[in-house]
Order: sequence, then structure tokens, then C-alpha cells
Amino acid sequence: MIRPFDIRDVSVIQRLTALARPLACELVAVDGVNPLRDAIRSYLAGGRDHAVVLVERDADHDVEAFGVMYVFPSMNGDGSENGTTIHRRAALVLMAPHAQSDELMKAWMYLAQEFAVEAAQRGAHHIVAEAPEVGGEAEALQGAGFVPLIQQDVLKLANRLDAGVFPAVSGLREQTKEDEALIKALHLRAAPKMTYQAEVSFDLLRSTHRMDRGFVLMRGNELVAHVSVRQGKRGYGMQALFRPDAEDDARPTLQFALSHLLSRAQRPVYLTVRHYQSWMLPILDELGFVHMTSTMLMVRHTAARVHQPVWSPVSSESAAIKNTHSASIHLESCTSPHHGEDAYCEDAPMSAHDYARTANH
Repeated sequence: MIRPFDIRDVSVIQRLTALARPLACELVAVDGVNPLRDAIRSYLAGGRDHAVVLVERDADHDVEAFGVMYVFPSMNGDGSENGTTIHRRAALVLMAPHAQSDELMKAWMYLAQEFAVEAAQRGAHHIVAEAPEVGGEAEALQGAGFVPLIQQDVLKLANRLDAGVFPAVSGLREQTKEDEALIKALHLRAAPKMTYQAEVSFDLLRSTHRMDRGFVLMRGNELVAHVSVRQGKRGYGMQALFRPDAEDDARPTLQFALSHLLSRAQRPVYLTVRHYQSWMLPILDELGFVHMTSTMLMVRHTAARVHQPVWSPVSSESAAIKNTHSASIHLESCTSPHHGEDAYCEDAPMSAHDYARTANH
């Protein structure tokens, strides 16, 4: 039976948290997540919190599982202030335990289906998850109606950059508000058309964190590269996008951005590389990034209920949900298929180059 978290399920959350599989790896790495705290807060809020926690327990307790989903407002998040309806998106943050048997794969599938129902009831039109490329998790999510969109690698900066003078890059400057239209145009040109929506609309870090600092690389009146940094509670999330013809400028541009970030930051830095930008992996390897995990961004569209017509001048929600996270589960809890179940990815960090994909992957 699948139902919302209840106080009697505290022991289930406590026992299974150590076996959780993060499904929003960069978000979990940058902010961390405490499943029990989210569960209790959601329970006390009567289901009005941004976190949704569902528990599956059969009558004989042979199969026990739980999952955590976050519901986010739209990227602008201005619906409650200007009289328009807030469009929400949902993301599976983690599920436990690992889908390592047929019974647990079914539990994942049923939980994911129920989460889609919860997301639709809260007005979310999409629910996303970042499943490991290897293992039963992706298969279980596909059985629940999720469709794979983009393959990606999550990297972590393992070494500090050596202090020194980095080469100047002509046309590189701080991002301003006027650059937003150019950045959107860069995403349109650099990302494959079939994956553009996932690149922009389903980016969890962009949806939940304001940009801390950004840099743009101009060639004449055209934007050819964009690097931004978003700060979380436990680390930094760096995002980088280059046009293919700017490959020669990628290393000095990333060096410049990292030097400005690391001059005042002591927290770890994470970077997600989409498969169509895998040519960056050898460069990131030289800069000291190591491979953490490989995931597949998956999405399921929901049949969200329309509580008010889109032309209504009255907002259907009073305020955007505040995003709060904590620090109990981290990205390093994502196990690698080459390690034992209790081993952590960072126990034997591999270079980013070892995981580089070809452009035709």
C-alpha cells in the first residue's frame, strides 16, 4: 500500500535513508537533503509543504520503500505577484532502497506512478528524475511512464587551481541583466532542438537557485559562451555552455571563472555536462574535475488539473513555495556500478576524460 508519510513510518525512513538513490544528483550535492526532516515537515504542514514523501509498505512488511519529491514554482516564479497562474514543476529527489530486485523495481514503479498523481494534483505539468544509467532504476521509471531525454555526467572539482596569472580572454566579461536574451539564444543554438526544453525548463539547479555570478564570452555582437555559478548550502553548482566554434576558448574561460569563484569559496564545486558537450570532458579533466556519476534525465508529463482558467485575473495560488533543504544525503551516496553497494563514488575518483563520450553517443 502506498500512502503519504505518517508518524508510524519514522522507522522506515530511518532504516532506508542509508540505501537511498539520489534522483537529482547535482541538486543533492549542492544542497543536501534530509528525508526524515522533509517527511515530518510535510506531515505537520498537512501536505502543503513543497516536499512530498510517500511510503510503500505491504501487509507483511516484505517490501518497504519510500520516496521524496519536491514541487517547484516556474523559473520566473512571479505568478502570485502579477496575477497570472503559477506553473509548477516537480522533481523526484530520491527513492529508497536501490532497485536491485524485481520486487523493488515494482515498488519504484508504483511509487513513481503515485508521485505523478501527486504532482498533477499540485498543478505540476512535468515531473523529472535523473536516474543512473546502469541499474534497475531507469527501467522502473520507464515502466511508470518516464521518458529519457538527455544523458549527462556529474563532475566534482577535486583539486584547487594553482594560484597564478591566467591568460586573458578577449571578449570575456561579467554577465549583466541585458545578456539574458543572448543567453537564451545561445541555448537555442548550442543545444539540440529535441533537448532544448530539458536543457532550460527541467534544469533543477536553475529552477531553485538564483545565479551567484556569471560570465559571458562575446565575439562581436554574438554570445559564444556562458559560465554561471549558483551557491547552495553545501557547495557550488557551475554551469557552462559553449558553441562548438568556441572550443579553443573553453579552457581559459573556465579557468577565469574558477579563479574568481575559488578566490572566496571553500565549498566543493560541481558541474553537470550534457552528452552533446562531452568534448569538454578532457578540458575539465585537466582543470582537476573528477567523474562522480552518470545519469539520464527523464521526464513524465502529467495531466495537471486546471483550478482556474488562464485568463482569470485572480491567481490560483497565494505565494510560491519556499525551497528549503538540509544536509544529510549527498551526491557521494550515489554508488557506482563498478563498486560494491556500500561503496561511495569518491572512494576511487576517475578522471572526467575516462568517461568522455563521443558526439555520436
